[in-house]
Amino acid sequence: MQDGSIEIRAAAADFGAEVSGLDLAGDITAAELAAIQAAMIRHKVLVFRDQNLDDESHHAFALRFGPLEGHINHSTRHGELPKLQVFGNVGADGKPTGVHPEKGTLVWHTDKSYVATPSLFTILRSPSVARRGGHTLFADMSRAYAALEPGRAEQLEGLRAVHDWKRSREKSDERAATAEEIAAAPAVDHPLIRTHPDTAARAIYIGNHASHILDWELAAGEALLAELETHATQEQFIYRHLWRDNDVLMWDNRCTMHYVTAYDAAIERRVVHRAVVQGDAPY
Repeated sequence: MQDGSIEIRAAAADFGAEVSGLDLAGDITAAELAAIQAAMIRHKVLVFRDQNLDDESHHAFALRFGPLEGHINHSTRHGELPKLQVFGNVGADGKPTGVHPEKGTLVWHTDKSYVATPSLFTILRSPSVARRGGHTLFADMSRAYAALEPGRAEQLEGLRAVHDWKRSREKSDERAATAEEIAAAPAVDHPLIRTHPDTAARAIYIGNHASHILDWELAAGEALLAELETHATQEQFIYRHLWRDNDVLMWDNRCTMHYVTAYDAAIERRVVHRAVVQGDAPY
């Protein structure tokens, strides 16, 4: 599909699309911005190849979609642009450290679901791309919902999942949440099935930040979350992004989950810079 000078090439089932004809570091017109917004709603994940963003232009581009939010993990915040997050496995000597930062990115999740108003769009660029592994996979949670067994969706209506930064850290075997982080992000609950405000499409809303089901026995709630994740991450619901140098990747957290595939952090250099647009309360 073409929209003026913009070309949009959709992936399978319209989930994910590559957008060309735009310089994200340049002046983006209102019409071009509207085209990006429309493509986001339709495809849920967008990739822009061959972009030359630096931190300032990355920050400026993200701001076109709304106010940005910083990450709860202060250690990964950009020194001069605190609403940007920077993490990678490259040490001060320029060599791989052997450790992938933020193990929670290696499991299925949706960004910042552990707060009352989770993330809207995430805009990610990778100045240093792993040559083997380190792909980013996305699950289409709207199509996963639509593919539930007959009657299953009705059984899930009205249920709420508890999302918890502290428990998420434990589940991904990451460093423990600090007292400051727990105070800043106490556990919250969201609808297990949320409604997209722009399309009214229903989507399963889970991921590693989801701890259990509100008012359910713990083991039963964990089992339900595991069942739904297994269902939602079947191959027919997946878009796999294979990173190239100078890629910019953008996605809608309201209807997707994502994770990073394994790579050899002792050999491969992988650094990502991330901007996140504030969202609203799920319903």
